Amino acid sequence: RSASLVLMFSLLLRLVLARAPGAAACPSGTTRVDTFAAEGTLWSACEDLQTPGGGLTLVPAADGVEAVHLPKTYEPYAPKPDSEYYLGLGKRRVLDAKWDMLGDALLHSCDGATRTSGLCEVTWARVESAIPVMRYSRGNRQASGNNMMCSPYSPESGVRTFTGSRSASVDATFSDHADDCTDNGFPRPQGYVMNLTAIANGEPPIPPDGWFKYVNFSAMAEGLLGQPSPNLVFYFPLLPQNFSAYGGSRYWTMVASPRPDMQGGREQDVWFRFQQLRCSGARLAPPCELVGTPQYYDTYWFSNSPITDRWIRPELKANASGFYGNLLAVKRYWDRELAAEGMMALSLPDTAGTNGSWLTDQALFSMVRSMISRDDTWHPRYGVLPGYGVSLQDGFQDTFTSTATAALEWGMFPYARGVIDNWLRYYTRDNGMITYRAEELAQSGRMLTIYALYRDYTGDAQLLLHHFGRIRAHAQWLLYRFREALRNFPDLSDPRHGIIAGGDEGDTFVAFYERWGDQPQGHKYSCHANVYRGFLDLGRVLREIGEESGREDVAAHASELLAAAPKMLAALEASLAKTVVPTSNPRAPRCVPTGADPLDAVDPGPPHARQGCLGDFRGYPELMYSGALTAELADDLFNHLMYGNASALSTRPMTLGCTGYNAKQWPPKPAALPSWQSTYTAYGMAYGLLVYDMVERFLLHYFGMSAHTYTRGSWTTPEATHPDRDIGSTDYVAAGVHTAPTYLKWMHVFEEPDSRTVWLGKAVPREWLTPGAAPVVVRSSPTRYGRVGFTLRAAATAAGGYTVFANVSLPGSYVGAR
Repeated sequence: RSASLVLMFSLLLRLVLARAPGAAACPSGTTRVDTFAAEGTLWSACEDLQTPGGGLTLVPAADGVEAVHLPKTYEPYAPKPDSEYYLGLGKRRVLDAKWDMLGDALLHSCDGATRTSGLCEVTWARVESAIPVMRYSRGNRQASGNNMMCSPYSPESGVRTFTGSRSASVDATFSDHADDCTDNGFPRPQGYVMNLTAIANGEPPIPPDGWFKYVNFSAMAEGLLGQPSPNLVFYFPLLPQNFSAYGGSRYWTMVASPRPDMQGGREQDVWFRFQQLRCSGARLAPPCELVGTPQYYDTYWFSNSPITDRWIRPELKANASGFYGNLLAVKRYWDRELAAEGMMALSLPDTAGTNGSWLTDQALFSMVRSMISRDDTWHPRYGVLPGYGVSLQDGFQDTFTSTATAALEWGMFPYARGVIDNWLRYYTRDNGMITYRAEELAQSGRMLTIYALYRDYTGDAQLLLHHFGRIRAHAQWLLYRFREALRNFPDLSDPRHGIIAGGDEGDTFVAFYERWGDQPQGHKYSCHANVYRGFLDLGRVLREIGEESGREDVAAHASELLAAAPKMLAALEASLAKTVVPTSNPRAPRCVPTGADPLDAVDPGPPHARQGCLGDFRGYPELMYSGALTAELADDLFNHLMYGNASALSTRPMTLGCTGYNAKQWPPKPAALPSWQSTYTAYGMAYGLLVYDMVERFLLHYFGMSAHTYTRGSWTTPEATHPDRDIGSTDYVAAGVHTAPTYLKWMHVFEEPDSRTVWLGKAVPREWLTPGAAPVVVRSSPTRYGRVGFTLRAAATAAGGYTVFANVSLPGSYVGAR
């Protein structure tokens, strides 16, 4: 009887909506789910209900106002069983391997390797098939109902994704089950909305221990609505219930739409919409229809209820106009913000192996996620709360370097300027040190390169001149460390001679001050090489600025940087000549250690088992970022990471061409497991692979990061992810979200650091350059010589081959460029 009443109410609702006075007609294939008032007119909310990822179109009744289409995505957490992944090599075999078995298979198992390298050029789809979709965060998987997976009070937060705005100080975070991770008081999807709706509809209440029999959590999915707007969607498939004779399938959706501008408010408001749908087919197969009416909530659970008016006066309940009006406001806001950035634009082919539109959407949304990660528009945060959003992480150097680099590479100069200005104003101290708990010398060197890149790309010298005192203090602190390296190790035969000593990871600071005297600072090549690169890049730019502005102090500082740079490079080359060691592994015959320090006298292992040769997930990518190695050494470095695992190391150092740690395993297990893919340390590997023309390896690394270090439907990046998807991923980090946009830019426009040669299409997939594929179009891409654009299109020839036609647009500044 209750099912009949629900069906009658659903039919009545559709009749009312269809006859709503002044309501606009819906496009074919959509259903009017509600009407609302916004922007001075009446609208119809028209949704494709026949597929879970069906789009939403907002149609105005007024003439002269354009309809707004908001695409919706649907990405299940587990679209296929694990047995269909791991390239047919077997999950257990891959996870037990001490070398990058997946990466090796992708680079060597194909019908036609490239003639230049002898390696296979991978596609995104092929790399995606290597590891299952990320399905778990680090929350409590047994939690359900009002017992949430995540909690602000537990050490492992369980945040899967989040939404927010640029202006607020906190974001709205959600677990795998869409729980409110900060316990703000959002409407709880299970214990509040679903349970009370079931009771209101005459169904039995769901008991506290009955949720795993009600919601099919393993079939949950996530998505975005109206990307690049940060509106989240969660999908909750329901299991068949013994009280119902209905033979189809049901599911709930939850949309979380953030208020786009909090205008000084620290907290983040969020509008919610919950809808229940019923489909005649199994597994959400159409035809489908609404069950009951949509429910709307303005941030808090007490703003509405499916069963009572006791919390709030009926006329003040959250309603359709509030929710859809906010959706429109979110779209208008981000359309304006992104247009004001003047960023580059891409139109890429959608081929079977690599969907260029998908990669572009992922990259653009990553920049939006980067922007909403910040506190009060400009202040950095390493993550969100609960998790890495704690204030002690705000000055983490990697957040600054990755954000500023991505903003510059995408031509988002207002964003880049704000990020750099904020860093120099609040996080660089007068003595040149950073407002953080410890030094990271490789990242400090990278900062100098970023300041130079900012001037090169934007032409703006005033920002650097305004903060010149702190920039100089920072560089002179690094100069001091170089001079100390020369003084402390004057013997030219010592590999440590002239190699800067210091830390590359802020988390290790306690060991140095607690054990000073028996814990010497390491001499990391990554630190030394990035400081060398920073001196060279910043010295060149400051020399130009000094000449243009007549500032003798700027010119003098440029001179001391440029005088030190060649000495640092000579020290690096001389040290590496002494420390590169042979191994007994024919696939990795030499190891480039990550440091110049001597072998541990108490280590009985072979020379190639020294520190660094066991796999340094941070040091090796950062060393590649400097572009200071020879091509042979870069090849040795990559091969040793992929194949050269010494038996003393319990984990492999690389997965799918990406290095990672294995120290944060959840749930905990006693045995060490394979390497994670770490997101925040990855950038240098991609950069170095392109510097040394290792395009096939670059594509393996890029596609591995794109497919497997972002949540598939909400494009959120944990600090690291594990190839065994039963192991929960770590919390979100803002320093990891920039890989997709940065790599996509470098794929199309890349500049070599020494020759300053600009490459167009250096790593464009060959699949995109085949006859019949849509053209590759890049517009307004920034370079140090000005913005460039190009189009690549392939056409078949009469002889059976094909020709690639290129149309390149260059600014006048390329004439006479040096």
